[in-house]
Order: sequence, then structure tokens, then C-alpha cells
Amino acid sequence: MTTPNFSAQPLLEVQSVSLQRQDKAVLSQVSVSVPFGAHIALVGPNGSGKTSLLQVMAGRLQPSAGRVLVGGQDLAQMPGMQRARQLAVVHQHEQVHGQLRVRDYVALGRTPYPEASRDENTQVVSDALQRCRLDGLQDRLMRSLSGGEQQRAAIARAIAQQPRILLLDEPTNHLDLRTRADMLDLLTGLGVTVVAALHELSLVQRFAHRVLLLGQGRVVAEDLPSKVLTKELVLGNFGMDVFYLPLPHRAHEIAVFESPQTAHKPLHTTRPHARPRAH
Repeated sequence: MTTPNFSAQPLLEVQSVSLQRQDKAVLSQVSVSVPFGAHIALVGPNGSGKTSLLQVMAGRLQPSAGRVLVGGQDLAQMPGMQRARQLAVVHQHEQVHGQLRVRDYVALGRTPYPEASRDENTQVVSDALQRCRLDGLQDRLMRSLSGGEQQRAAIARAIAQQPRILLLDEPTNHLDLRTRADMLDLLTGLGVTVVAALHELSLVQRFAHRVLLLGQGRVVAEDLPSKVLTKELVLGNFGMDVFYLPLPHRAHEIAVFESPQTAHKPLHTTRPHARPRAH
């Protein structure tokens, strides 16, 4: 994915944020500047601080030090209704309302807009359902959906919220291969700023303009995907090898990840034993 020309004024700023939990440093002096329309991937091994950073960005965790700005305004000072119009969050494990029908669950995203007309809300919800390929399931109860369908409904609810910034924790969780690709393509086509924690490194290039690599609560690297997903950084932080391979009809090479043992193991092939000829 190429990096478009963004506005010099960032939409979302994390300024020297630290977070302590039970005397343990979860985040340490994390800073990131996200321009409007950018797609940022948060990557790092388990326990690196990705989810905590998303929670701080959403205003659901107050940092021990530093601050978060949205449109130049301190998020901590922003009224709840205004914050809900700026930010929408989808967690890895959403608490869904099982008794609600899908369309009513998605319509919860319209809560920050009490002045909107019924027709406007209906149109926005219908569009969100269609974008997430849920229009055929809109009358189903949430509890009857599969895990992947519930995840798509959570993303549809966030889209219906019409935020300027989407914060997503493992948005492809529970989705099959094709739906993962479709969902990332959907997110990149929304025209909003997206920050997503991704544990599958193979998805990063398809989605991200920039990558923020975290390790033990600190920023290890922040740059273009090709400059963060290097052999040295991937091996040092994930214990994996990365190889870049060309694909037909793709302008850029794709990254393929392998464990070092598998990547360096010679491939042995054996021919099947020939059957004796019948006489």
C-alpha cells in the first residue's frame, strides 16, 4: 500500500503516554501522530501494550503521564457525546446483546446523534449492514450469529457511529480468510482514520500506511510497513523470519513469515516405491 499525501495537522496525537498498572509499566513514553485518513497498524508480541494503547487512545484508560489529543483537543477534557462522534471502538471480544436483532444492535451506533431523523438513522444503519454484508442477517438475533458474524456486526455498529477515527483491536478475529481480506478492504475504503492492532503480520501490508511496533510497552519502530517488517526487527521481536516475494499484478512484493526452523530446514522429497509389475 502506498502512502498518500496527508495533512500536516494530525487528527490523533499520543504525546509521551505512560501507563502504570499495579506498579508495572504497561506503556512507557509512547508517542505517535496520526494524520486524517491514515491507516496505522499496531503490532507487537503478546503483552507488548497494543490493547492498552488502544484503550488510552479511546479515553477508556487514563494514562499515568502524557495525553491524547483529537483534532488538537485534549481527549480527557472532551464531553462524552463529542468523544463518541470522534471515536468508535471495536474490541477483540465484544460484549454483544444477544436478545437484540442485528439491525437494532447496529443502530446502537446512532446513539451520539439524538438530533438525527428516523429516516437518516435508517439509511445509515442500512448502509453499514450492507457494507459488512449483513443485510441478509439483519432480522436475526445477535446470539444466533457465529463469532465471525458477530465481529462484522460490531464493525457495522462502529461504522454507523460515523466517527472520524476507528480504533480496532484485532478486527479480523474469528473471520475466515476471504472475509478477513474483504473486511480490511472495507476498512481502507471508509475514508476515515483507522488504528488497528493486528496480530497477523501477513495482513499488515494489505491494510497499513504506517506500522507502529511495540515491545514491552515501548515504541520499537514506527515507519512504512517495508521499513518495520524487516528481517532484523521481525526476528528480534517475533522470533520469525520474513521473506519478500513478487506476485503477478502487484506493484509491491508481499511479505511471507516463517519460523526460522522451518525456513532454514532443507526440503526433502521422497519418491513413492514403485509397485512390482504384474506378470
